[in-house]
Amino acid sequence: MAILITLQGPDVGKRYSLDSPTSVLGRQFDSTICLTAKAVSRQHAQIVFRNGEVLVEDLDSSNGTFVNGVRLAPHDLTPLTESDSLQIGPYVFGLRRKAPAASTEPTMYVREEVSAAPLGQELFSQDSATKLQVVLEIAQNLARTLEVEPLLLKLIEQLMQLFPQADRALVIFCEGDELVVRAQQARGRSSQSKIPFSRTVVRKALVEGIGILSDDAQTDQRFEESQTLTQIDIHSVLCVPLINQQGKAIGVLQMDRFRPGIGFRIEDLQLLTVVSLQVTVALENAALHAERLVEERFHHELEMAHEIQEGFLPNHGAVTEAAGEQHQEEFPGTGLAIYGQVFPARVVAGDLYDYFLLPDGRLAFFIGDVSGKGMPAALFMVAVHTLCRHLAKEPGTTGQILSRLNDSLGADNPNCMFVTLLHGTYNPRQARCYSPPLAIPLRSCAEPVATWSVSLCRPVGFLAMPMDSPSGRRSA
Repeated sequence: MAILITLQGPDVGKRYSLDSPTSVLGRQFDSTICLTAKAVSRQHAQIVFRNGEVLVEDLDSSNGTFVNGVRLAPHDLTPLTESDSLQIGPYVFGLRRKAPAASTEPTMYVREEVSAAPLGQELFSQDSATKLQVVLEIAQNLARTLEVEPLLLKLIEQLMQLFPQADRALVIFCEGDELVVRAQQARGRSSQSKIPFSRTVVRKALVEGIGILSDDAQTDQRFEESQTLTQIDIHSVLCVPLINQQGKAIGVLQMDRFRPGIGFRIEDLQLLTVVSLQVTVALENAALHAERLVEERFHHELEMAHEIQEGFLPNHGAVTEAAGEQHQEEFPGTGLAIYGQVFPARVVAGDLYDYFLLPDGRLAFFIGDVSGKGMPAALFMVAVHTLCRHLAKEPGTTGQILSRLNDSLGADNPNCMFVTLLHGTYNPRQARCYSPPLAIPLRSCAEPVATWSVSLCRPVGFLAMPMDSPSGRRSA
């Protein structure tokens, strides 16, 4: 295996792999190494590997082929070593040998490599008008959808039209350490048919951030027994990485040709690389759109949760929009009119209150605040509210009811949440409120609102400990 390195002339530093037994250098588009300068003949020269030697042969070119400044006679095979210089038109090349890389997959002959980094100005310097037109057309079509799957299907459909010599188009994403085919289309085959691809080429493009034009190894005798190679049967491959603005490779675009004949050219590699830059932007926009949809769905669900949570509370805090007055709920026979409202720190929270008449005519009430905020507190608040409604109707003192509530919450509370809760009852016949550790007389609405001074107690929901009401007063 060997490579040619451009030492002087156009594309200084560019490398060309010489992995085929015979490599033709010329201006013709299907040459193994296509040199676009006008001083290069259509089929100018060829490099031949024979018995471990590298030989160069002039193919009767117009301007001649030179080794170390000496013009070669047409069709005369001349040895070429690493210390020699090879001149074809304005190009001066140097030969370098390289060791074959070990791989369990069929080796692909890499003929050309092009940097796929964003804003690579060299990609647009050649045939810029055509490339700009193609990019604008693809950008216009891809901008019509912001969902990834439809976008990828539209993309490979356009790639198959853009590269008529291709037999298959692939979009491969990096998902962790795995390479996953997200979209594919093949001529004459089902889009769901599983045709393997060379992970060696894909990983090279991803790791090095370069677009690759590879030739197949079908004619190489070293791979005659390779079952994977026989199964793939690829003649030519284009593989270009998708690199985002942060420099991270997120996947590749790959074009395969299975049929013999004229494969892909360096111009095709440059064009696919230009397209990949636009595709990366479209994918990033689709990802941002997906994140926005998730965020909007989350906010919508929060609003629904807020409405559901408010539905658990007594429907008494409504405000009449026309009059701007607050509605108070009245309880006949008790002389009470109650108004309450919750102002949560977030859309949903753990604040709660409740009041309702018991069968014996007393009014039970609860005021509490669940530990934490947001959705976890709101869910725990629903459990507290439901248990309060159920347990308050059972016989016992308010302290005993709180003890039962504590036992019920603590029996299944893996997150160790708790609620700070005030529970009491009002007896309209005695006009008194009962709430541990207080027995508070009810003031009339004309008097100032009283401030209740309550001694410190432990929160509800942790441990199974009794809570006693004062003076042995009972709620039944």
